[in-house]
Amino acid sequence: MRRLLLCCAFVIICFAVSGCWNRMELNELGITVATGFDRTGDEWELSYQVIVPSATGASQGGGSTGGGSQPSVYVFSTKGKTIREAADRGYVENPRRLYFAHTDILVIGKEAAESGISQILDLYFRNIDARETVLVTLTDGKAGDILRKMVPPEKIPGTALADILRKQNSFSSYFPVVKVYQLAQKLVSDAKTAGVPEVIVTEGNAKALESLDINKTTSPPVKMKLNRLGVFHGDRLVGYLNRNESFGIAWLTDQVKGSTISFSCSGGEAKETDGTVRITSTKTRVTPVKAGAHFNMRVETEAKGDLLMEYVCREDLSKPHSIRSIEKAVAAEIVEAIETGWEASRKLRVDLPGFADKIHRNDPKAWKELQKNWDEELTRIDLEIRVKVRMQRPGLTKKSFDSVLDRTGAGDGP
Repeated sequence: MRRLLLCCAFVIICFAVSGCWNRMELNELGITVATGFDRTGDEWELSYQVIVPSATGASQGGGSTGGGSQPSVYVFSTKGKTIREAADRGYVENPRRLYFAHTDILVIGKEAAESGISQILDLYFRNIDARETVLVTLTDGKAGDILRKMVPPEKIPGTALADILRKQNSFSSYFPVVKVYQLAQKLVSDAKTAGVPEVIVTEGNAKALESLDINKTTSPPVKMKLNRLGVFHGDRLVGYLNRNESFGIAWLTDQVKGSTISFSCSGGEAKETDGTVRITSTKTRVTPVKAGAHFNMRVETEAKGDLLMEYVCREDLSKPHSIRSIEKAVAAEIVEAIETGWEASRKLRVDLPGFADKIHRNDPKAWKELQKNWDEELTRIDLEIRVKVRMQRPGLTKKSFDSVLDRTGAGDGP
């Protein structure tokens, strides 16, 4: 009897651990690296950039294989009254099941952004096969057109576009890197405002550099780049900030990871820029300060520049007062950037820096009254900006080459 029970238990365990009944082979999956959302009238138009596995190993420059025939990705679009319906209609022309675990970026077209993106966000939070860490961008045209552009010399355009976002965030910080969950958090916050980078396609040089092969060029005819910061209020696109204005918002929201600041060593009234500092670490604290029935914001920013990248001033960097002069000039540039960003946000009557959330945490009772007319309160907020810059490692030389040339020229006279 005991032996019979053991045999039955063994059979039951074998059925329990067998997991091949619902298997999905790799050659049945369409690995999607980028997704585009567009609106065409009352319909959603979805575009998918899917990897061609057989071409990725041999493709050169993001274009074709060694034989020059097969691209490393293919893009197709579908339409439907809802996003899910449009996605399911893709299977009438796509032989593989779409797999979104490796999606790097999603692009939102202008018409879709202006009509509202709540349906897109709901899709990413509701479905188990969608990742909330996908990067978000928008475009002034159609998202499907962006996905059909290559990014030489990279093989996978969607991944290359995501890398452009991450690299510029680390080295210049003009535009933020925004993930799906971060976008949703900002839109449901007290500020109800978020910024999303805009991607555009620009035409290349009129005459590209020619290679040895007369059929090829070394410069692409078109290229993609980040252009502006799209501003969402609620779930709709309401306006744009240019690069300088977006940079100021990055300082206000403590999102500057690394950047380059050009300054004038001749004083604030000078128009020429004589030097460049590489900013490597920053910290910004914003504190609400009550002013009667309203609030102002005290902005305290600390920045460190570890390396003086470019310098043509006359001052000797071995002197402490020269270093302090540079720190003061760089601080003035940061103050100007912050003011520019805030004025642009206030002009759109949106709260991109997230001041509403800070007031709510600092004084919930006051926020209960202010939130009734927050758009008007924004126009009354003034900034008290304090910037402290600390310069380190001025470089391998203490004097500019320009000053050395002047001294040499003076010594050669009669």
